[in-house]
Amino acid sequence: MPRAAAALSLSGRFGHLGRQAAAGLTAWAHDRDVPLRIEDDGSDPDRSACLCTMLAPGADLLFGPYGSGAGRAVAAAMDGRAEVVWNHGAAAVPRGGARLVDVLGPADAYWRGLPAVVGADEAVVVVRAPGGFGAQIAAGAIAALRAAGRPPLATVDLDPAAPDAAVAVAVAAGATWIAGGGRMEDDLALGRAAAGAGLSAALVVNGVAEAGRSFGDAVTGWLGPVQWDGTPGPVPLPPGSDYPAAQALAAALVAEEALARAGSVDPDALWDAARALRTHTLIGPFAVDADGRQTAHAPALVRWVGGPEGPVREIAWRPPPAGPCDTGPRDGDGRR
Repeated sequence: MPRAAAALSLSGRFGHLGRQAAAGLTAWAHDRDVPLRIEDDGSDPDRSACLCTMLAPGADLLFGPYGSGAGRAVAAAMDGRAEVVWNHGAAAVPRGGARLVDVLGPADAYWRGLPAVVGADEAVVVVRAPGGFGAQIAAGAIAALRAAGRPPLATVDLDPAAPDAAVAVAVAAGATWIAGGGRMEDDLALGRAAAGAGLSAALVVNGVAEAGRSFGDAVTGWLGPVQWDGTPGPVPLPPGSDYPAAQALAAALVAEEALARAGSVDPDALWDAARALRTHTLIGPFAVDADGRQTAHAPALVRWVGGPEGPVREIAWRPPPAGPCDTGPRDGDGRR
């Protein structure tokens, strides 16, 4: 029986989302009767990195943290080590020498469907949130709009202390929408400012239920990316689970399948099996390249619509099915 472990944000700024991820891993562990150890990183990237390196020797399946900041810290700490880290919650992690396997779609794919769901007569300003995650989110939105022949009116950097300033730029440019996303607290502040100015918002936070609780009726019509469209998996999730729980469950299921194909808990065998694996989970297709980067999955988009008890999320766009082309390793066998 494999041993599993994870360092997750059970407290701190990412506590709500980290506890969702813990629920997904716990549901899998209980269903499969796998011993699972979860340590609280307190939403501190340095602590997450420390905990992962501490947990790695005693875990056959090691799951990464929630949040791209923590994911980057873990990648740096695991650089050169043999253990595989199953990445379910960090969408913007530059690759070094760590053996990270992405199960979720990358941050620059979050707004791939934006041009398809924002009306042709609508004008968009992209807001770039601080940090690597926010930068990749913005870059993806810009690329998607340009590819559709609808480049944004402007791109503005978000000052988390002054979200009204970014909204003022959008209003002055003649925008009807702002698009982007970063940390939850920054998205919530930006969304409130947008609502106050009469703008619609496409923000990462709009993918989770907290947007409905925080924005109320103002969220109606707004857009958000979701790694999970609600498709049930082979292991039931707890009631009220959101996409961070589904991402974690998907990572556990992929890790379990790779372990079975490897036929061993040896990290080298597991790394090779993970990169060769082509499968499908409750969040969508899975395939990675030679460095463990996800190449098959991109988030869907939800739109908030009116409901009898307040706004609810409905799927507005799904990525098209993967084509027949090979999405596997492209840069050699990646062995150390």
